[in-house]
Amino acid sequence: MRTSYLASLLAITSLSTVQANDSIAAFGVGGLVFTKSDHIVMQEEDLWISKDKIRVAYKFYNTSDTPITTRVAFPLPEAILEADGSSLPYYTEDTLPKDKNILKFSVTVDGKKQAFESEDKKRFDKDVQAYAHKITHHWLQTFPSKKAISVIHEYTPGVGGAVGYGMQGEETGMYCIDKSTQDWINKQLKAKYDIPTSTIEYILTTGANWKGPIGKFTLTLKKSDPNETLSFCGTGVKKIDATTFVMEKTNFTPTKDLNIIYFGKPYKLNE
Repeated sequence: MRTSYLASLLAITSLSTVQANDSIAAFGVGGLVFTKSDHIVMQEEDLWISKDKIRVAYKFYNTSDTPITTRVAFPLPEAILEADGSSLPYYTEDTLPKDKNILKFSVTVDGKKQAFESEDKKRFDKDVQAYAHKITHHWLQTFPSKKAISVIHEYTPGVGGAVGYGMQGEETGMYCIDKSTQDWINKQLKAKYDIPTSTIEYILTTGANWKGPIGKFTLTLKKSDPNETLSFCGTGVKKIDATTFVMEKTNFTPTKDLNIIYFGKPYKLNE
């Protein structure tokens, strides 16, 4: 049964001049992936999410009697960089970084910086008359036999958002918004206030590619302001302080991706 968790109160945020009902889709990125493994266990995954940074710390263990070398990948969704609706930085074909690292991805293995390659599969989209890019960062990783290794990666999330509630699938239940929050939203809309929102999509289901469930899974969510409202689908969430919420699971097999919504301070367009 789906349950919801709501981090309390309204957001106090500085608002730039925007038009009502403008919307930017979240750029959904998750963790590391490779072909499903029969020998490598993800003993731990510590996932830390804010609107400024995502950090994932893994502990992997190779259960086989021999080392395993395989290509590990960090794939980004296909995106048309020039489109106004893209949640990526506003790159064009001329300004796209040569290293293709548009989310400032970095990775360390056992505390040492890991070099990686970047593949960019580009195609021309006739509908929008622009190039679509499918960027993947990847490297060869050796998992020693009967030994745990630590892999940590960080990147800047592609945050979505809108001004004008109801633009991003909130009504479908993807954020598990509870009744009291929905009542508050309806009250603001009835008073003709707009509610700016920010959304983050994290692709969690790739964690099922390793052998067995994730031994220990920890999710930490941060708010940028104590008065922000945060909602997502989760169970057993604990409030650590005014801006920090933690969910812990053991023997966890993710079956759904993670969608998070932050509500900003309601305001009228003429203000």
